[in-house]
Amino acid sequence: MAEIRSPLRRLLPVAAAVSFPVFLLPQSWAKAGCTTARSLRRRLAPCGKCLAARGGKLSILAVVCGGGRLTCITGKMSRLGQVDSWAGPVELPLSTRIRTRDCRSKVSFFTVRFNFHGDLPFFLGSRARDGIIERSLSEKTSVKDVIESCGVPHPEVDLILIKRRPVNFTHVLERDEDIDVFPVQFQCTLFEDNRLQVRSVCGFVADGHLGRLTRLLRLLGFDLAYDRHAQDRELLAIMQSENRALLTRDRRLLMHAIVQTGYCPRSQNADEQTIEVLRRFNLFSSIAPFSRCLRCNAPLQKIDKAEIIEKLEPLTKIYYEQFRRCTGCGQIYWPGSHFSKLEKRLEQIRAQCVISAI
Repeated sequence: MAEIRSPLRRLLPVAAAVSFPVFLLPQSWAKAGCTTARSLRRRLAPCGKCLAARGGKLSILAVVCGGGRLTCITGKMSRLGQVDSWAGPVELPLSTRIRTRDCRSKVSFFTVRFNFHGDLPFFLGSRARDGIIERSLSEKTSVKDVIESCGVPHPEVDLILIKRRPVNFTHVLERDEDIDVFPVQFQCTLFEDNRLQVRSVCGFVADGHLGRLTRLLRLLGFDLAYDRHAQDRELLAIMQSENRALLTRDRRLLMHAIVQTGYCPRSQNADEQTIEVLRRFNLFSSIAPFSRCLRCNAPLQKIDKAEIIEKLEPLTKIYYEQFRRCTGCGQIYWPGSHFSKLEKRLEQIRAQCVISAI
């Protein structure tokens, strides 16, 4: 039996021979006390794993060379074997002594095969443009965790089918399965009572990278909280306290467990993002243009010209008669020279919404 020596002459016993030879390189002498090392009279220092095992913190594989044969043992050092001083070599007891080949845990692997439908392959990248991904698992795992490990946030998933039967996010995978995953917009009328997402939402909160989308949605009259400097934790707090849907292109933010409803715009174009949001939350019939403040998101209220005449510019007093004032910040709005351009842009968005709904 070979020994691992420390500067304090502490010894670690090893056992359980394995039937193949080993050749120790010079750099391994510091980790294994062998007959070759002793013949060269090298003073050996214990490695980090040896010290951790001796402290009872780590199960290690101790390897030494004895007569040209590899001997090894897997065990955890017992703290009971430690003493304050050492008069000579002292053997530290091991809590277990098991042959190496017997200590391999028998792990049962199984494979799950996902088929992501609709536009969900957008989140898979170039790995699976066809929407098919396989995962090899070694333990029971919820279907939600495996779906998100593929890159798809759970608010984007509306229906999960296993063997043509719907399951929810808490369903546990423990055997080979074929799983179909559907987004909200997918044209499927099956299992309407087993859908996982809310179809319509009244309020939203957007992250700081969606300023143009925020402006367009407010122009269309939708309630959308926005602060370009808000941190992720602040967005989640607003979403939860005010019961809003989260709009962000940060898929990791959508994967937070507290996110119940949310959407990740696929396009980087503000007009196309607006159409996506209107389609996702079925907002076509709720459009009310120029009814919300673009600055603070508060509703606008009609007001007589006489009440605000002192706050208007000279030419505005002459050429305009219809005014609205924000109930929050007091900002005054009227149909100025840019009004026709805004109307044309909103009409184009409405037309695209009709086309996409067909």
